[in-house]
Amino acid sequence: MQHPDQKVRLTVTVVLVVCALLTTFGTPLIVKRILPEIIDNQLAKFEKMSSSDNPEEVKKAPLIEDTPYLVSFFYPFWLALSMFGGVVILVIAKSFYEGKKWSRGIALLATSIPSMGGAYMLIPWINFVGFGKGFPFPIAVALFGLVPYFTILLAEKAEAMTKLANSMVFLALGVTGAHSFTIGHASLRFQWMHPARPLWPEGMWVLWISTQFMWLGTICLVLAIYFFGAKKRTGWYLALIGGLVVTIANAWAEIVRGTGSDYLLGAIFGLIVIVLMLVPFFRDHIFDTPAASTA
Repeated sequence: MQHPDQKVRLTVTVVLVVCALLTTFGTPLIVKRILPEIIDNQLAKFEKMSSSDNPEEVKKAPLIEDTPYLVSFFYPFWLALSMFGGVVILVIAKSFYEGKKWSRGIALLATSIPSMGGAYMLIPWINFVGFGKGFPFPIAVALFGLVPYFTILLAEKAEAMTKLANSMVFLALGVTGAHSFTIGHASLRFQWMHPARPLWPEGMWVLWISTQFMWLGTICLVLAIYFFGAKKRTGWYLALIGGLVVTIANAWAEIVRGTGSDYLLGAIFGLIVIVLMLVPFFRDHIFDTPAASTA
């Protein structure tokens, strides 16, 4: 971390280490607790829908039949990524405290992972458990990443406008990355479970775009976090590419399917990233050296 005050660097490093420990040792316990409940409720919902007297419910039942298999893969997938990020923070903590420039990008990327993982985990929890039926543990997973993520950005020695630019850009990258992955997951579910498969019913072909193409945009947005954190121009190109891909994928899905507001919201998130990349204010401030901004 680039800051002349040793106490500030120490405080931020302690926050990173504590959250990394919570991510590495707390997240597995959280997933172990909530995943069986989600799967049980998914199975119960499928049984209820498939045996319903309502023909529409019976028709929709196959669309959630294999949902437990998807969730039981992607929950541990994000768990593993989050734990890996926690281990990375523990390894680079000393270098981060010493102010090594290379450590900033790695720290931001590593803390963004549980933030996005918690955001993904929250959706199945809301759909199959719900608020008011227990503590929303996925929010805790997200906070294990969000707290150090924004602590790094806001504690740096920099002008207020530089902190604002950094916060908005890194927030947009994380939110858009998490949302695009989650939307891709939903599209994958329809691709996999539609009763007409392996044939493609009318309007379903667009799910190729809102899954595979969308996830390529997600990868660009996640990588942009590292490169922006390292103050490398590659981050700008990756963010712009990711924003365009996510916007195009969601726009196609909204035009062809037009179901709900998720695709529209995803397109808006993508457009926000594009605008942030094209406005000189953000581009100029994001590449300023924090210490030099107030020198």
